[in-house]
Amino acid sequence: MKKTLLIVMMGLWLGSAITPAQAFSGACRWVAKMAGPAYSAQPERVASFLAPEALPAALNLSLLERSGAWFIYQTPESWFSNETCAPVQKTVDEQRFEFAPVLLNAASGRNAVITPSFMIKTYQKDDLEKMAERYGFKLLTLLPRGSAAIFDVGAVSSYDRMLEKLDRDKDVQFAAPVLAEPRYRLR
Repeated sequence: MKKTLLIVMMGLWLGSAITPAQAFSGACRWVAKMAGPAYSAQPERVASFLAPEALPAALNLSLLERSGAWFIYQTPESWFSNETCAPVQKTVDEQRFEFAPVLLNAASGRNAVITPSFMIKTYQKDDLEKMAERYGFKLLTLLPRGSAAIFDVGAVSSYDRMLEKLDRDKDVQFAAPVLAEPRYRLR
């Protein structure tokens, strides 16, 4: 009994000692959190616009599904480290292939591709222009609420780290990924 209580107390103590950055130590965990509770990171899945026959066998990919223009593949091991939740390039015979990270939508059972588009909501409408200047993002669309917009964040080393930085920005109310995934269809 004392041993069990000691183990539980140690677990609670260790759990409280984890910082927010450590809590999202796996690739694309912060993106999955900001996407919503139905989403989970899938570090062994990637997406490409290229069909299986256009990819070299050396990549050892298994096609899982097609989602619009995207082909979703299973990899033998994760191609993303804890610091690289962003498109990854693989080179085979001096030819480069780019792959995007993928989340799983547990509610629909379908894969969602993480694109460089993110919705950012600021406290003040004027702060949207600051986001473009401060981070080098490209403003794509202003949303009807006035203080929210869709941005192309461009080439970043990690969407997770970018979201952590935006989370600490005093002008940002929240930021979330705009995912490429199939819409729910009524039967």
